[in-house]
Amino acid sequence: MTDSSTVIDSGSVEELVSRLVLLVAPQKNEDSRPEQRLISELGYHSLALAELAFTLEDLFGLDPLPPEKAMSLESVGDVTGLIAAELEGGAGHLPNDDDIQLIFARYGVEWAPQAA
Repeated sequence: MTDSSTVIDSGSVEELVSRLVLLVAPQKNEDSRPEQRLISELGYHSLALAELAFTLEDLFGLDPLPPEKAMSLESVGDVTGLIAAELEGGAGHLPNDDDIQLIFARYGVEWAPQAA
């Protein structure tokens, strides 16, 4: 990684997390809605949930979630809300473009934030 990489702004966190949830999801879907259910609509199972957790922990520099907190995550909105709350609480950090590109490259796609 280079020092010239730009750190994303906090307004991009929800979009980034939503796109990562879709990217890792076993059942592919083009659109993300906060109310979308991880298991019934996106096909998440224990291994996919673990992959998503590790990806988000690595990207945002977060500590592993306690099992009781992880078990409460049922929707895309739950995941985005959790990451936002963790960051607002001082845990972790905002990732930079290079880190995001590396994650997205694992899945054969590029990170291109939506225009506001």
